[in-house]
Amino acid sequence: MDERIALSLYDRIFEVISGKDPSTGFPSAFDSATTIFTMAQRGMVLNGADFRNPFTPGNLHGSVESAYHIANLVDAIPALSPVYAPIGGHVSDVYRKIVSGVITHEPPPPPEDQAKRDELKKVLWEQGTDEEGRTVERPTALADAEKKAHADFDAALTTYTATWAAAQADPALKLVWPIVGAQALDGPKRAFADWGAAGRDQVAAAKAQLATMNRGQVARAFQDAQFRIIGFSLARENSLEEFLRTSILPSDWSSSDGSSWPTYNFSQRMHKSEFTSEAQAYGGGAKVQLGLWSVGGGAQHAESREAMSEETKDIGVSFKWRICSVYRKWMDETLFRLPNWSLGSLGGPGLISGGPNPMMPLIPIAVVMVRDVNIRANWSAQDSQHIKEATSGSVSVGWGPFAVSGEYSFSSESKKFTTRGDQQGLTVPDIQVLGFVCLKVPPCPPM
Repeated sequence: MDERIALSLYDRIFEVISGKDPSTGFPSAFDSATTIFTMAQRGMVLNGADFRNPFTPGNLHGSVESAYHIANLVDAIPALSPVYAPIGGHVSDVYRKIVSGVITHEPPPPPEDQAKRDELKKVLWEQGTDEEGRTVERPTALADAEKKAHADFDAALTTYTATWAAAQADPALKLVWPIVGAQALDGPKRAFADWGAAGRDQVAAAKAQLATMNRGQVARAFQDAQFRIIGFSLARENSLEEFLRTSILPSDWSSSDGSSWPTYNFSQRMHKSEFTSEAQAYGGGAKVQLGLWSVGGGAQHAESREAMSEETKDIGVSFKWRICSVYRKWMDETLFRLPNWSLGSLGGPGLISGGPNPMMPLIPIAVVMVRDVNIRANWSAQDSQHIKEATSGSVSVGWGPFAVSGEYSFSSESKKFTTRGDQQGLTVPDIQVLGFVCLKVPPCPPM
């Protein structure tokens, strides 16, 4: 039973990320050909206050530490696996190494091609000065608005897809879906129209043309990337550590108010008997066949696992969830697909991705979060003891992919989060990161 619950939860989330209702005409929010969902063995619980009111050029009185926590949350590079396992490097560090150490191998482009590229760039990028008076390059108002509208559409679409997927799994809901679904579809339809009004087609055309032009102007593309980093580099307070300012959208994700988050309910009757290959790979890597209860360890491993008692019945889980987009204004992901570049003595083809020990096979591009996790059942005496351990706070405890006892992750201080327990089960109010949707970095460098 333990394994079925864990794999069913993985597949339900995977279905929201990569699934689609064919009747809508909308694609899935994330293309499984170019992305992967990597889920932690145990959720990483966040103290929302650590991420609120971050410093930005438009919020000079904001917290630099909050900006650092946001950047750090999505900076670890995961292994190419459905099980979240950081390989030790950081996206920002590897990207810096690429743009600073690149060697291009191409003749200079014709002047007319350079001029055409400069005109296309003006749609997406503009120069200005930062708070220190430095000349920097940043997205134009059009490009920035389009990116945020795109994130809003993705959020609306994943919310709809979750509702649609739940209806397909429930005969009673499936019967009324033609009526309910038409109403639910209003959200993504409005968001898609807003995205169009924000410049979707204009920005897409400029990006496509610029990507084509860059293939003949590789050196200039990397020069732009080097210059762009300057405008997003910040230093932590009372520290020499630098980081690249990154956003997570929608910007209110860390708010204490979770009323706008969709609710998901999961019960034993929704357990699947057949699973995707991704879920099976997750289950094997996370060793969920040994049990849902995990003690010690954290997001990447557990010191021990124990199966639920067969006397525990009527298991149900509910939580609020959100899939939030990562916005790295300093990164140009099209660089990875360009020809005619190498990294010299750092390494040969496939060093970054595609080789035997890649430095950056994945880049997190969205964060899968839950909050107000409630796990309920008619518990056996054995499992009731695990609940007592979780609410005592004496040891870190997990149930399936959810953390139910332990300390906050990505925080400046060691502090335990609060878990409420009663005869029915456990409730964890805080935000937890269950995993990441990651871009599969194409094989590079090419030379």
